[in-house]
Amino acid sequence: MTDTTASWRERERTTVFSKFGRSVDRVGFELPDGRTEEFCLKRENPGGAVLALTPDRRVILARQYRPGPDRVLYELPGGLVDPGEQAADAAARELLEETGYRGQVRAAGSYWLDAYSDVRRYAFVATDCVKVAEPRPERNEFIDVVTVDLREFRTRVLRGGEMTDTAAAYLALDALGLL
Repeated sequence: MTDTTASWRERERTTVFSKFGRSVDRVGFELPDGRTEEFCLKRENPGGAVLALTPDRRVILARQYRPGPDRVLYELPGGLVDPGEQAADAAARELLEETGYRGQVRAAGSYWLDAYSDVRRYAFVATDCVKVAEPRPERNEFIDVVTVDLREFRTRVLRGGEMTDTAAAYLALDALGLL
């Protein structure tokens, strides 16, 4: 009997594309039943997103164009964790860089991005966020910083298909007891 949950054995790997801290690899595997199959897998550094709340409980969001879906979307502030950096430090850094806000950051959970990626994502909550600087986005980021009340965030943004980072948002809302 074949163990259907056994690990697959990697036979070969070729990087097809690499840029902006992300790569796509073509990987040949031997499956538990002995067959071989080829898959395209995404690799990148771990990343984090932070649900940031102001003292009056407004959610701070980054609104920007995203080339994959070819749309302007709302996002939780966040980004990749730099080598040697702790995920919580990256979340605080990204919050400040993208929005100019700073707050008390704490972990809310983590998850895998999807089944064909090695990307690990971390969710954070930042409370009592106040604006302490002007945003300093990276050269390829063009961000409008917006705030919305919690009700609008839960209904329009999370359920409206206008947002990335929904898994992180749900983990953060759960950590805050706001689901």
